[in-house]
Amino acid sequence: MRNVMIRDVIIGQGAPKIIVSLISSTRHNLVEEIEHMAPKQPDIWEWRLDFQESFEGNELTETLALIRELTYPTPLLVTYRTNQEGGHGCMKGAAYSELLTMTAASGFCDLVDVELFSEDSKELVHAIQQHNCKVIVSNHDFDRTPPKEELIWRLREMQLINGDIGKIAVMPKRPQDVLSLLDAAEHMKEHYADRPFIVMSMGNLGAITRLGGHHFGSAATFAAGASPSAPGQLPIELMKQLLK
Repeated sequence: MRNVMIRDVIIGQGAPKIIVSLISSTRHNLVEEIEHMAPKQPDIWEWRLDFQESFEGNELTETLALIRELTYPTPLLVTYRTNQEGGHGCMKGAAYSELLTMTAASGFCDLVDVELFSEDSKELVHAIQQHNCKVIVSNHDFDRTPPKEELIWRLREMQLINGDIGKIAVMPKRPQDVLSLLDAAEHMKEHYADRPFIVMSMGNLGAITRLGGHHFGSAATFAAGASPSAPGQLPIELMKQLLK
């Protein structure tokens, strides 16, 4: 399996990398959020673009430049999570692709999230990578945990469209769902993975996957910043202590 190096962070090697999301809706609050979280030193920052009140005109580039300045040199991931996958974003099709491509072209971020089931996802991954930006291909299911075979298929599909990192997050309804996700991750690691991937089971029931997923192949995990961006996220201080 090849690793993914972003600045001085190597994803796929050593301890799982801890990602913290910025979810404030205004530029002023984003600055406060970063200043509060910076001393905790996440391995990767994520800006959840779909939480923004607006990004008309030059607002997107200006805010992204500010975030880059305040978080530098830590790698920065930008995500626009659509409402189909549990986020607040309503863009799709060409508008979604143009937004993500413009984000990558700005030069102010290191990774961009592309949803696996977005339109023309393979072409979008390629377009973003042309701007010297890595891609996390993701899939989220806030309603259920698909069967093991389906989870493996999705992780393999993320590789087939040439994402640099794959990511799956699912909601468990029973303990067996958590075991199915970890079993799928282990099978992926042993038989198919040629690049890093991330898996997590959400909510309180799935919290164990955020702490122990790396034993089954998961290369990174998400921790709560000022407030959680997804159900079941644990505080970064606790994550750092337990993942030493």
